Amino acid sequence: MKRKLLLFPNLLLAALALTSLQAGNFKVDNAHTAVGFKIKHLAIANVAGNFKDYSGKLGYDEATGALTALDVSIKSSSISTGDEKRDEHLKGGDFFDVSKYPTITFKAAKATVKKGGVSKIPGELTIKGVTKPVTLEVKFSGSAKDPWGNTHLGFEAETKVKRSEFGIVWNKTLEKGGVLVGEDVSIRIEGEIVPE
Repeated sequence: MKRKLLLFPNLLLAALALTSLQAGNFKVDNAHTAVGFKIKHLAIANVAGNFKDYSGKLGYDEATGALTALDVSIKSSSISTGDEKRDEHLKGGDFFDVSKYPTITFKAAKATVKKGGVSKIPGELTIKGVTKPVTLEVKFSGSAKDPWGNTHLGFEAETKVKRSEFGIVWNKTLEKGGVLVGEDVSIRIEGEIVPE
């Protein structure tokens, strides 16, 4: 009987240790993550771009799929579309007004991320001081350890927003109808998170 009583605390400690390995605080691995977007130009083709400076953190339990306190911050001045003149215009008052609004944020309180499918993470996106509810569609692609024993979790996230809802309304009307810059912006983030 005494042996059984000693065995129970040991099993409990082992279970707690296992749980602590599966759940924890994570951050975005900037070396293996990309934050990109695309928008229609002349109503005939997409122009793609990305943000080069960003950070993110969250609580995540791989065993249950519970995600908490997701907090992503992007420096709006780090926008890059491969064209210097266009990037300067995007940083100015017609678009992101980066001197006045230096950060873009996305925050989500909690969600459940399932393996092997697309999960919806509702949160709040703030651009140019305007905050709107936005839902990210997230695909969790699993976890792996690198050769140095560090755990990495892979993900893909997508959403679409209307730029005018965030006060980005600049445009030019085209000669044959339509506008220079599209209204819908597709946002895609893919990469990895690692333990803090």
